[in-house]
Amino acid sequence: MKKFSALCLLALAPAMAWANIIPTNISIDGSGPFTWNYRLDLSADQNVNAGLPPDDIFVPHDNLNFGGFLTLYDFAGYVDGSCTGPRGWTCTAQLLGFTPDDVRPVDRADLMNITWVYTDGATILGQPNGVDLGTFSAQSLFNTPGQVSYAARGVKNTGASAGSIADNVGNTVAPVNVVPEPGSLGLAGLGLVLLVGGLRKRASAA
Repeated sequence: MKKFSALCLLALAPAMAWANIIPTNISIDGSGPFTWNYRLDLSADQNVNAGLPPDDIFVPHDNLNFGGFLTLYDFAGYVDGSCTGPRGWTCTAQLLGFTPDDVRPVDRADLMNITWVYTDGATILGQPNGVDLGTFSAQSLFNTPGQVSYAARGVKNTGASAGSIADNVGNTVAPVNVVPEPGSLGLAGLGLVLLVGGLRKRASAA
């Protein structure tokens, strides 16, 4: 089992006004397909309300009917139907990720995105010290980690804005495909041909 922390990558995340749901303590199990496990932590100043799953790519930040959620973007090699979460959380996978409409993560249109939504259960309270929301998993054909975006939604529980939606965006890790694309292979092959040709010319000139 490979295990590592995403905290160093979180330092690269865009600035956000509030903490929220953050993926940490990521581990990879298996010998292929590989199971990627994420622990999601809820910060103390946030709650997670149960609600409806998103029904559009851009999820309005003023609509409290949707459940709290986290979307993990560009999960390469996703194994269809493999994502799971704790009780009360529903998982879906789609090419265009469900995204809070006031944040801008990086989302490639050719890679699958995974969204875990809290659809059933009592409100999860972040006070007083934050909450470990549990382990959220998905399988991939790949076990090489690379930097990707995530976006999440909770509800503020302190200050004058308590009860309003809080969205955040940051960076974490997910599987990447390290196999060269066909175009790259073609360029590499052309370079090898030119190199061999150059060596032959040099040898014949000698």
